[in-house]
Amino acid sequence: MGRNGSGKSLFGDALRGRLPLVHGDLQYHFKPPAGLSHEECICHVSFEDRKSNVHETVVQSRWNSFEESGALTVREFLSYEQVMGINPFDVSADHAKAKATFKRRFQRAISLLDVRQFLDRALLSLTNGETQRVQLARALCLPLRLLILDEPFNGLDVATRNHFRIVLDRLMQTPLRVLLITARIDELPARVSHLLLVEQCQVVAAGMRKHVLSQPEFRRLFKSAPKSISFGKARPIEKRAKKSQPAGEELVRLRNVTVRYSAATILSNINWTVHAGESWALLGPNGSGKTTLVSLILADNPQAYMNDVVVFGKQRGHGESIWEIKKSIGWVSPELHVHFDNSATCLEVVESGFHDSIGLFEAATLRQRAAARRWLKEFNLSEFANEPLFALSAGLQRMVLLARALVKNPRLLVLDEPCQGLDAAHRDFFVREVDALLRSGSVTAIYITHRPEEIPRSIKRVLKLSRRGK
Repeated sequence: MGRNGSGKSLFGDALRGRLPLVHGDLQYHFKPPAGLSHEECICHVSFEDRKSNVHETVVQSRWNSFEESGALTVREFLSYEQVMGINPFDVSADHAKAKATFKRRFQRAISLLDVRQFLDRALLSLTNGETQRVQLARALCLPLRLLILDEPFNGLDVATRNHFRIVLDRLMQTPLRVLLITARIDELPARVSHLLLVEQCQVVAAGMRKHVLSQPEFRRLFKSAPKSISFGKARPIEKRAKKSQPAGEELVRLRNVTVRYSAATILSNINWTVHAGESWALLGPNGSGKTTLVSLILADNPQAYMNDVVVFGKQRGHGESIWEIKKSIGWVSPELHVHFDNSATCLEVVESGFHDSIGLFEAATLRQRAAARRWLKEFNLSEFANEPLFALSAGLQRMVLLARALVKNPRLLVLDEPCQGLDAAHRDFFVREVDALLRSGSVTAIYITHRPEEIPRSIKRVLKLSRRGK
């Protein structure tokens, strides 16, 4: 456990041999199966796994993948050859016994995680919560001795979080050892017996759960999260001189919107209007169609042209430019986050907001660069301008993405699970900053979350979808 940037994920990387040790010694007190190294018996399930799944794809690939015959399916992703890294041209008889053992692990994993229902779907088509389940199922198909789960409850609805707790409870009763990495005390399963508390890449407390919970270091870091984070002396957002939008202007209108892929209905007869100054919370369980609905507004989903979708007064499919629509929308989401290249600097990420691109493919103008630097300063991120985005903690990465969304002064702000992976202090800061923006009247928001306590106070309207998209 530890705050964002404390070194939790780095510790997990070190345990599985991904980082060089400059001091000390790392010993494994278990015997790996024949033919495998110790490191191959340790699996780390995290946000980075999703990045590898979307390699060389674009955000819009998800919506096209529903109908692409060549897209990688979940069944293929969980196959013996894919999981074990077997050369498809290897016809050695040695695999017969290994395949039988793998099949038993596979059957147990898909049953435990309830994955069978979407085995034949394209991997890219899965929701955030479904992807989490598939990643864990894939890990359990391996001959593991240690399973490292990095923020496994991110992006999950209440029911799925409860299911995950049951799954973890069962796993912790087996010989498999589990290391759970989290910044939230409320996510600790009951069977977690020991805690390791880290701060500034150092262990500050370790031992039995009850003992560590009583330590002053724990109370300092988790019991009394600061009311604010020192993000510099930039002027508060609510005091910025910005032109408010005309009250009551219609920004989004959906009429009898239905989205189907083959026999599956994702959204059914959705009617919804968003006016300027009327921010909304968009709620619903995993698989209810929240991200699909937003994709129609963002001009990413081609089924927008089959429906009555009006954005900023323009009917989709009547010759409007999708880039004109995107120019007035700021967006933060796990799907956007995961597509950025590892080499992209924080300044480049913010500048890319002017072009609505995942990466910077043309040089920013002097005016755009100055605006990007102002927003980095707004969140006290100036020192990280030339640092790679993924070199920052999860919390600071989210602040950079918020700066990207705001850099072009959008009329509509779409925030899809924006607090995912943030510790309490960063969460509070993020929510306060968004709340200040909304109270300023300069932007209207659609705020998607599975945690109602993270909704800014100024959001008074709620659209809740059921699992069938109603």
